[in-house]
Amino acid sequence: MQKKSFTSYFLVFFILSLLIFGAAKTGFLSPLNAFLQSIFSPVQAVTYQTFAKITDFGANSQMQLLKAQNLASTQKLVDQNKLLADNKALRDQFQTVNPKSVNLIPADVVGAPGFIPGLSVPEVLILDRGTSDGVKLGDAVVYQNNLVGKITQVTAELSSVALVTDSSSQFTAKTLATQAQGVVKGQGGGEIILDNVVLSDNLKKNDLVLTAGAINLQNSGFPPDLTVGKIISISKNPSDLFQKANMQPLVNFNNLQKVFVVVNY
Repeated sequence: MQKKSFTSYFLVFFILSLLIFGAAKTGFLSPLNAFLQSIFSPVQAVTYQTFAKITDFGANSQMQLLKAQNLASTQKLVDQNKLLADNKALRDQFQTVNPKSVNLIPADVVGAPGFIPGLSVPEVLILDRGTSDGVKLGDAVVYQNNLVGKITQVTAELSSVALVTDSSSQFTAKTLATQAQGVVKGQGGGEIILDNVVLSDNLKKNDLVLTAGAINLQNSGFPPDLTVGKIISISKNPSDLFQKANMQPLVNFNNLQKVFVVVNY
């Protein structure tokens, strides 16, 4: 008798299982499934959050303390390195005779739009100084006695510097050894030339090119005798009106972190 009852129960449960399986496959139970999920999802969320808190509570407190100490040490190392770099830049700049340190505003480079290391070179730098600091349009930007570029846009807190290599950059210059005069023109892509040099002037390879000076009545512009770069090659054709030279800046603009804005020259 017991064996017959067991067989009957087994057949009933087996048939029910097949019916439930078939209904699930055909999607017939989807509304019921959604209803059950709406009931049990909050319970599941609470259970997960509770378990996570229990896990965190049971974590090794010594390991957590070591992680916090490592983060603090890393930040301290970053701050110390930046302070050392800033102090060195300030010390080197203020030992430079031209321009005078009283006419300089130190500024951090906080951006370089369009610059992708290994793929492009910077043409514009963003500085953390603006009109509230005394910066104005046309001010020269230097690193030691080297010309970096000119302020072309300025807000209360930030300013934009077009580097000497930018295609918009153009100003008068002279060579150090031979005093040949010409116009420095940015070519973009990190290139720069000395153009419009008369054929009778003497250009020499490795000669330095300096600013001729272009200060306006608003005390902005390029002071004289700032180093722009050195001549690396010369193009001179007797049939042309002028000769020109390819130049190389002495400053690696990719690595600049701190520069100085020349004000009230």
